[in-house]
Formats: sequence, structure tokens, C-alpha cells
Amino acid sequence: MVDRGHCKFTTKANYAQAAHASAILIINNQKELYKMVCEPDETDLDIHIPAVMLPQDAGTSLEKMLISNSSVSVQLYSPTRPLVDIAEVFLWLMAVGTILCASYWSAWSAREAAIEQDKLLKDALDEIPDTRPVGSGGIVDINTTSAILFVFVASCFLVMLYKLMSYWFVELLVVLFCIGGV
Repeated sequence: MVDRGHCKFTTKANYAQAAHASAILIINNQKELYKMVCEPDETDLDIHIPAVMLPQDAGTSLEKMLISNSSVSVQLYSPTRPLVDIAEVFLWLMAVGTILCASYWSAWSAREAAIEQDKLLKDALDEIPDTRPVGSGGIVDINTTSAILFVFVASCFLVMLYKLMSYWFVELLVVLFCIGGV
């Protein structure tokens, strides 16, 4: 167990591994969260022990237990990542479900408008009926290729949104939505 200090995490892990430690627990010296990463130019990555960053309060309480000669054991758990993440499947199902519902709603409203127009045409005697569409004024005709391409692009965008969710990506989305709103 070591304090965070100012040297690199890989240096700490290498020293702990050289001392035959089974793991290294690094206690953060600040309350803020800190991302524990290797430096971009790091070449010495021959580390075979777990390296874990503990929050400051957890590290302090662990140190107090060790000082009071209490029996302390730490269990490290790292779940295996599945081949397909359930969240990705759920996002894909949401996208496809949204498109299916929108398609069904569009077809239903078009059918209702066609039925209404047929009724008006059958009942009309000498007048030309007012055949303005009921509901939405805009009609969008898409073919199968466009629908499949839209589903593919929307699914890719949702997966990209899930994988790349970071500050710069959120800012990019805000800019894209602003451009799209104009």
C-alpha cells in the first residue's frame, strides 16, 4: 500500500512487483477522482500484478486498521467482459424499436388518410371535396434501401455514442445538434 505521490503509476507498480508484492494499492491524496492511466510514451509495461487506486477516505480507514493491528484482507474483483455487452444490445433494440414504431405509425396514419379520402370520393356528388391530408402536412416517401441504411447508421451512431461518451464527444454532439437545428 502506497500513497499517490508524484511519480508514475507504472514506476510504483514496477517497484512493488520487484519487491514481490501480490498487488499494489495506491491511496489517492485528493478527494477528486483521478484516472489511473499509463503515460502515452510509456514503454515499460511488463507489470503482472494488479494496481488499484483507492479513494482518499477508503485509504485512510485502511491505514487506521493496519495501524491498530486489525486483521485486514482486501479482495480484488475484476469481472470478465462479455463478447457482446448487454447495453449495446439494448441500445440497438431501442433504435430498431423506435424505427419500427415510427414506420407503423406512419403506415397507419397513411391508411387512415386513404380510407378517409375514399369515403369522400364515394360520397361526393357534384362538389370537389377538400382532400387535404389529415394530421401531419408533410409526407416522406422512403424506399427499403433508405430504411435499412437509416437503421444501420442510427445503430452505428448509438454504439459510437455508448463507446465514446466523453466530454469532447458531448461537445461535438451539441455542435452537431445546433447545426442541425439551423
